[in-house]
Amino acid sequence: MTPDAPDLGRLISPRGIAVVGASDNARSVGGQPMIYLTSYGYAGTVHPVNPTRVRVMGLPCVPSVRDVPDPCDVALVAVAAHRVADVIRDCGARGIPFAVILSSGFREAGPDGQLLEANLASVARAAGVRLVGPNCMGVLNIPEHIHCGFGQGFRVRDYIPGPVAMATQSGGYGFTLLRNASREKLGFNHVVSVGNSIDLDALDFVGHFLERDDVRIVTAFLEGVRDGRRLLTLGRRALALGKPILVWKVGNTPAGRTAAASHTASLTSSYDLFRAAFREGGIIELRDYEDLVDVARGFLGGRLPRGPRVGLVSGSGGAGVIAADRFSEAGLTLPAWSDATRAALRDGLGPFSGTGNPIDLSGEGSRDGRSLSNIATDIVLADDGVDMVMVRSGQTSGSAAAARALAAIRDAADKPVLVATVAEDHAEGKAALDAAGVPWFLTVGRAATAARALATFAAAQAAPPGDPSPRPLPRPALELPDRGGFLSEGDSRPVLAAYGIPQVRTLHVAGAVPANHGLCYPLAVKANCAGLPHKTEAGAVRLNLPDLASVRAAAREVTGAACTASPDTPPDGVLLQEMTRGTELILGAMDDACFGPIVMVGLGGVFAELLRDTAYGFAPVSAATARAMIDSLRGKPLLDGWRGAAPADRDSVADALVRLSWLIADHRDRIAVIDINPLFVEGDTVLAADAVITLKDLG
Repeated sequence: MTPDAPDLGRLISPRGIAVVGASDNARSVGGQPMIYLTSYGYAGTVHPVNPTRVRVMGLPCVPSVRDVPDPCDVALVAVAAHRVADVIRDCGARGIPFAVILSSGFREAGPDGQLLEANLASVARAAGVRLVGPNCMGVLNIPEHIHCGFGQGFRVRDYIPGPVAMATQSGGYGFTLLRNASREKLGFNHVVSVGNSIDLDALDFVGHFLERDDVRIVTAFLEGVRDGRRLLTLGRRALALGKPILVWKVGNTPAGRTAAASHTASLTSSYDLFRAAFREGGIIELRDYEDLVDVARGFLGGRLPRGPRVGLVSGSGGAGVIAADRFSEAGLTLPAWSDATRAALRDGLGPFSGTGNPIDLSGEGSRDGRSLSNIATDIVLADDGVDMVMVRSGQTSGSAAAARALAAIRDAADKPVLVATVAEDHAEGKAALDAAGVPWFLTVGRAATAARALATFAAAQAAPPGDPSPRPLPRPALELPDRGGFLSEGDSRPVLAAYGIPQVRTLHVAGAVPANHGLCYPLAVKANCAGLPHKTEAGAVRLNLPDLASVRAAAREVTGAACTASPDTPPDGVLLQEMTRGTELILGAMDDACFGPIVMVGLGGVFAELLRDTAYGFAPVSAATARAMIDSLRGKPLLDGWRGAAPADRDSVADALVRLSWLIADHRDRIAVIDINPLFVEGDTVLAADAVITLKDLG
């Protein structure tokens, strides 16, 4: 069990519920839950609370939560925002451990609401009451008929129960997802709307649902989280339990983001980090409600593939071509059959059937009373080079008998089988597939989405645990100035050197450039200026200087350019740097408000922001994680020796990335951002040519 997961059992399955603000008005926020809790089958006790009523909907009504009799585990609060804190204080005095606050008018309402919310959080902590909300829609327990909330989502009384649970930050849309899923016969047991989440948040419920015996799949609708690292912890727990977490993350566009002066901060969006967390934690990302239905169906089939290799069986050539496209686009592979499989297909199928992958049955029907699609599926599943099969044929989904036969074939092979239906009127066949736990989908594209999710989760489960990230060196002490803002490149270089990150040979010159500077031509000359993080744009860099005269002239020019661009923080000299060559990468690190210290690697130089080919990790990273980040880049062929260039030693790049990750992890209290751009890589030579560090403000 995750160590920080609160015990929410009595919140989900309360013995008694106090409805604070209870009303006889069936349309009011305090009246709707009274109807649902008293007439939908809830077996616990309902306690109306309202100082102006004696009875509500035929039940005795008490004036205060302090007067509620036992048992009572949850207070459902539907009163004006300014009264909520007093109600929570009374809950603490009464010993009610949980409150679900439907009331709105808190931070979503502006500055006054923010003050109310801050006070409410303080009162709840002092009272020892755990809160859902405020501004939420409630908690729904379908098997126990506990409709503890309001709105259209709670009004539905005949949801299909099933082993799926959801935590949603959007109550309205979350319950729309539930209703749509229910129409497609996907059953849920639990749904929680978390509202403003001033106490319990979506990840608390994800953690709780993972541990419940009546939940096999956990899904979440997220706009953001307070602690991104918990996603990784929960993802690893989900992998250990074999229960997938499906997340629909919204709010991913850059609108509203303020551009930062640092390349790393401008490149790193919260969505980038969420996606990195999903990959590292084996969390499945959803893009629409159909994904929720399809991916859940795939997992409820109860079998995971050993790998991404898919055999396709199609009743027609055109459908097979579409399936090949969709499954390949999903990152899955279509292997060639083994010799034994090819021979069995030639013997077992009709004379007009195509026996490649995908198999094209060309409309042929059956052989010896068996559907050819089932015969093909049976043969292909026996191939050791196939991890799962998708079949699209009316011969399979068109009758209950054929569907049951397919289920038996699947059970014998113990590999996933997915069915794409041919016609929506195959009701008997689909019912038989449902009864046998064989997942079916309306299109081959939707089947491909499910297959990708199964393969992704299975690969994450099978991946060896990351090594313990041994330190590459003892934690160095850094001498950093007592201020925030940028360090000059000259002051940034010793920080990198302290962690053993290799750099191009450089000399800081505060006066006239000496003739015996000790560097090898050609040289670069750069102004050393803390007020000028982007020197190239300011004209404060000169490259490929062949001799002393050109270096001295360049020093004067870049100094003048820096003084013009940064008059309040003029340069304290220039940097002379040997020119180098190789593939240009960018390394970055920052202390993210949600995910903590992170590192980034990407294609560098002037193309860093144009191509946005980057990968992210959570510091400190292991050498294996660093290598995986590098290998995930689209520009990886450049490191493999593109057009005759020497292949780059990715282990050397990974070592620099590991060292950078320890630097930001060790000093996140002072360092906000680190940019290394470019990092030159040629063979086993890795050299940082430019670096800028941004310090956090003190205090």
